[in-house]
Amino acid sequence: MRALVVYGTKSGCTEGVAERIGETLSAAGYVVRVASAQEAGAAAEYDVVVVGSGVRVGQWHDSAKAWLLRNADALKQMPVALFTCGLMITDSSKADEVRAYTDPIVAEAGIEPVDIGLFAGWNEPKHQSLLERGVMKVMKAPVGDFRDWNVIALWAESLAAKFGRA
Repeated sequence: MRALVVYGTKSGCTEGVAERIGETLSAAGYVVRVASAQEAGAAAEYDVVVVGSGVRVGQWHDSAKAWLLRNADALKQMPVALFTCGLMITDSSKADEVRAYTDPIVAEAGIEPVDIGLFAGWNEPKHQSLLERGVMKVMKAPVGDFRDWNVIALWAESLAAKFGRA
């Protein structure tokens, strides 16, 4: 079975998450392609698709959202999962708020994802513009890489089962 993992990212954080998901699906027997939303091509060429994005001001990246909407008809015909990656998820009390970022996209595309993953991101100043660094400092955002690779891999393993391949 062929799997496509599509991501939208500005700083590179979500690319790493997508790569871990791809590695895990590959270990489960899928032939996997991991690609940015700008390079992903058509969903119809795959059996299952995972689409994810980092968030900025409560919004998915335009590239990931646009890819998902362009491919909505194909995605309605196959198992699809979504994931959101962001610094806010480091606070578990914000999980429902972060999860809600995908609701408008799911509604607009008319898809029914088998699951929606929520993953902590990073606040790595070396990957930010001067303005972004200033905003994060004013917000007193914690600095560091908060991605939990085990949580990401366990979620991807659960997808393999939900997609029909354990």
